[in-house]
Amino acid sequence: MRRLVLGGLGGLGGMIALLWWLVGSGPAESKLDGETAHSRAITSGFRDALDNARRAGAGGSRLGTIKGGRQDGLVRITGNVVDRLSREPVGDVEVVFRGPDGEESVTAGADGSYRIELNPGAYRAFVRDDSVLSVGLPVEERLPGFPDLDAIGAPDETAMPLVVVQQDLEAVDLFVLRGGAIYGRVLDHAGKPVAHAVVRGVNSNRVRPLLGSDMAETDADGHYEIRLPAGDWTLDVNHVRYAGAANQVMVALDAGERVEADLSVTAGCVISGKVVDANNTPSNDGAIELQTGSSFFPAGKILANGTFRWTTILTGTEVVLRAWPWKSPHSQPLAFNCREGARYDNVVFQLPGRGPDLAGTLVDATGAPVPLAFIDLVPLDQGGISQQERASADGTWAVFAMPTGRYQVTGYAPGRGVVSAIVSSPQDQIRLQLGGTGRVEGTVIGIKHGTFELAISSCSVDGINVKIAEDSRLVSVRDGKFAIQDLPACTLSGEAKWGFETRGVDLGVEPGGSTTLALDFISHAGDDGETVLKMGELVDDDPTIN
Repeated sequence: MRRLVLGGLGGLGGMIALLWWLVGSGPAESKLDGETAHSRAITSGFRDALDNARRAGAGGSRLGTIKGGRQDGLVRITGNVVDRLSREPVGDVEVVFRGPDGEESVTAGADGSYRIELNPGAYRAFVRDDSVLSVGLPVEERLPGFPDLDAIGAPDETAMPLVVVQQDLEAVDLFVLRGGAIYGRVLDHAGKPVAHAVVRGVNSNRVRPLLGSDMAETDADGHYEIRLPAGDWTLDVNHVRYAGAANQVMVALDAGERVEADLSVTAGCVISGKVVDANNTPSNDGAIELQTGSSFFPAGKILANGTFRWTTILTGTEVVLRAWPWKSPHSQPLAFNCREGARYDNVVFQLPGRGPDLAGTLVDATGAPVPLAFIDLVPLDQGGISQQERASADGTWAVFAMPTGRYQVTGYAPGRGVVSAIVSSPQDQIRLQLGGTGRVEGTVIGIKHGTFELAISSCSVDGINVKIAEDSRLVSVRDGKFAIQDLPACTLSGEAKWGFETRGVDLGVEPGGSTTLALDFISHAGDDGETVLKMGELVDDDPTIN
């Protein structure tokens, strides 16, 4: 099986607050691999949100007359900062709304409430404080790689709540977690400090602080400190001269706690070099694959300039690697004797000069090419192999080394929809067209003005699941009604959450159409099957209480 498939899902809400895990505008690259890291540009999804807001009439200047205690043309957002676990308010913290022109912030009151006035448009929202952390679920990269130095202490847009606001919004609550710190030193086998190593805390849920405090670079004496939410964390280390941590270090961190954890690095085995095509031109970015049994699996990353660095702390064995960049054939495998301290520099993987077995163009519902979207293929006939590919900037795609047979191909692009089709190898000039997006309108019993969280976990077309990442949104409710724009046209499944209440959601979104959804957070089914009120709720004549 080729390249592990991990998709991404996005979307916009025209007049709602959304919590949206967005695919970034380009792959992150590590300075530790000898590559100059890209600047942290606004993501393509954020840019789409801004364009949609402008088309809907958003924008305007802060210059204007004062009306009703605020400047004319501004919109007001109110809400609360809430501890996600205890549901208690968190006061005296900085609430930040980050837009294309910079940040606007306000300090929440002692009761956790905040109010901020902004130009209409799209913003990323988070809380910045020393005692609590805004956290999120970033888009998981399809190929494994080393941590990016530029990500240390930097806002992670892919995991931030995206608030698209064109009118006043109420009860836009921002959830935080209390955390602690892990600190210590990174040392070599002789006990000497290692400077300029990157220490990172990771957990099984992939949750990370939105402001990059889960990573730190060691100083001249090998010291580091990272800030993380309470929970169980595994620490990893990356340094250009070492293969990684000598032993796995796990830390159980409680809120308000500081835990010391020293880390030791090992020389291990390091293989580095470049990938070139048949004309000796540097390749695209893509995967370094490791042979396990008779199959190859993604185990490292090729950078955009064609260079790579791959490491392992498992030594005393032969390692077989090959290179497989996007939209290219794979190289011949090379074997390496990975003993402790082994260094293989200037390794060259050369790609053969052969054409693809499947090729075509990915377009959206209007026929416009869709750049840099991922495409996944699953065999329908015996002897086929699973693959994933990525379209180029012009929407063209090509898949190599595909045995003859039929394949189920799926694809997704944020804000443009999904596609599912059956193709046969070999074949070219295949046109894959995304199905577009739709709208969901609904009512809520339990919320008159406020927000609830909608977490989308799966998307299918004609019973075929399309690879997406989890998508969570904060949906704004006004007078018990809500609307969600630009959901992919497919059958969506997930959960709606409000307070401690959770409701399953299954709905079919029609392209260009509107689907209705009714949510009831007040009642639930009793043991006898009858509908009963949620314990502790007081319900008046209007069921959509606040």
